[in-house]
Amino acid sequence: MTEAEVLVTPDRPAKTILVVEDEPDMSIFLSNLLSANGFCPICAVSLTEGLKKALDGCPDLIIINAMLPGEAGIRLYQHLRTNHRLCHIPVVMLSTLDSSTFYRCPGAKRSPSGHQLPEPEAYLQKPPEADELLAVVNRLCAECSTNMD
Repeated sequence: MTEAEVLVTPDRPAKTILVVEDEPDMSIFLSNLLSANGFCPICAVSLTEGLKKALDGCPDLIIINAMLPGEAGIRLYQHLRTNHRLCHIPVVMLSTLDSSTFYRCPGAKRSPSGHQLPEPEAYLQKPPEADELLAVVNRLCAECSTNMD
């Protein structure tokens, strides 16, 4: 089995991936890619919808467009990292900015109260290469499964 393949069996159900993306083409691309590779994507288009779906469904992984309008991607990440029910969920940030530029944005590394936030588990530039994204998603889901055992 390659890194981009996922084994889904009755005793190992599909991992749920929350995709928070406001660009319709990118949302469709990510959803189709994840579905075709054995994952169960759930899509949201805003901070509010993403946070609600995260709280309601407790996904195995969250992919966020860091550049959601009004810095909503950064604010969603802050909410996830400061919420005791969600802070354990791995996050992949997607952005057109390179990571060094993104991390200079106010709020990218600090909570609204000023506390230091950990960096996301992965950061990929948009548009992501399918194989690279799948490798990251598989690695993070495997690590999450290992940590829960």
